[in-house]
Amino acid sequence: MNRAFTVLAICSVLFALTLAVQKVPETKGLGCSLCKDFVKELEKEIDHGEGTIEEKANRVCNKICHNHPTLDKICKEIIDKSLEIIVKGIENHYVPEVTCKLAHLC
Repeated sequence: MNRAFTVLAICSVLFALTLAVQKVPETKGLGCSLCKDFVKELEKEIDHGEGTIEEKANRVCNKICHNHPTLDKICKEIIDKSLEIIVKGIENHYVPEVTCKLAHLC
């Protein structure tokens, strides 16, 4: 009985440690951070830039990614999958955190 309790206790501790060590995937954190920066810059671009919303969004990606291939790829995916939601968030004056949560990026 004591041995079974000890084994159960050890398994419980190991399980708890495993859960504590697991992290949110880095791409989700990176995507969230990039999305918030994207929303802030797109707000400015919408107010002052020329061209279509897609052109403005691409300019924002170029600006915030500084030709970094990984960041640029994530930013272009944000445009492809979430631009409509992000624009609606901006139109509704949501803060970037809320807009990116609505886009399932945070």
